[in-house]
Amino acid sequence: MQENVKTYITHNKGGKWELIKAPEVTMAGKKSTCYIEDGCSLHLEIYSHMGELAPVYSSEKAVGIVLGTGNLGAKLTDNSSQKALFISRDGGLSWKTIRMGVHIYEIGDHGALLVIARKNAPTNFIEFSWDEGETWDSLVISDREIFVDNIIIEPNSISQQFMVYGTYAEHVANYDYANMHFTEDDEPEYDEMVSVEKSNAAFLVYVDFSQLHEPQCKGAENPGGSESNYELWTPHDGRFGEAKCFLGMHKTFIRRK
Repeated sequence: MQENVKTYITHNKGGKWELIKAPEVTMAGKKSTCYIEDGCSLHLEIYSHMGELAPVYSSEKAVGIVLGTGNLGAKLTDNSSQKALFISRDGGLSWKTIRMGVHIYEIGDHGALLVIARKNAPTNFIEFSWDEGETWDSLVISDREIFVDNIIIEPNSISQQFMVYGTYAEHVANYDYANMHFTEDDEPEYDEMVSVEKSNAAFLVYVDFSQLHEPQCKGAENPGGSESNYELWTPHDGRFGEAKCFLGMHKTFIRRK
């Protein structure tokens, strides 16, 4: 077990490292009470738990968007009930909580589509969002409980088709030997407890969101306009004011709002 693991971020290739600020508001819309000055910050899973939890994830084709599993506090915790899914749309400078619990996730359609599933727990559905986690819809993908190992997409993360794979779940009866009791024939009986575990049967599901008829984006020629679905984004960490210089460059991207 690794103790006292904390997450730091650098904006100058390792010259200076800083703790990550917690989201300014909670999922309920209340002001956050987690501040770096009080020893509280955001800690994200990288490879701290040997691959059991999904690491920080981003895609070159979804500029600025980063997903990560983590928790708020003084350090990274082993308690999965305290973990949540966080998103950043400015390259890790600021974060927002978009889903409670532990999930596996993937980015599609240049960042316009997020697909997630419960991790390390039986489920039969995935969830997806067209607005960077503001709202979610669910889609049942199995008539049996499953453990989702991963969600994958083509390397550029620009399509709306995904593959979901993992293992079917099976119900296993275990016996509680501590609470055994005896019959009239002095034969012991045991209280049965049923747990859900991974079976040896694997599954693979192909999911295609392209037929949902989402409205086509417009206004790429006028990013930032009120009628445009696109915006201009310049990466920076705020140290140089309006200059917005980052790593010795001033670079502006056109991306979806």
